[in-house]
Amino acid sequence: MRQAVWCVVLGCLVLSAGEATAFTGRDYQRLSATERALYVAGAVEGWFAADKVLKARPSPLFNSIFGKIVRCVSGRLSTAEVRVIVDRYLTKNPKERNQPMGELVTLALEEGCRP
Repeated sequence: MRQAVWCVVLGCLVLSAGEATAFTGRDYQRLSATERALYVAGAVEGWFAADKVLKARPSPLFNSIFGKIVRCVSGRLSTAEVRVIVDRYLTKNPKERNQPMGELVTLALEEGCRP
């Protein structure tokens, strides 16, 4: 529960910080390890919630992208392990660090969840 509170606090801080610009991989890398873990936890928690809502009528797009990630991560990986996957992806792909973090988390976990 405490982790969820920190995710909300971090989200509010990021969203209220002046001009509305995309939070990029470079911005993410400036965060502490704990802040990075909370950021990716928030992204994954959003997918978990969407997965529950969409179970009644699953979208093929959701199932092909986010559903696969949710099934890979859910109950198998800790927040710290997910952060390591995202951090590793950014280290291996420095040219992509200017992309929005939402896209980068998705790409990192798609790659990290391949069999």
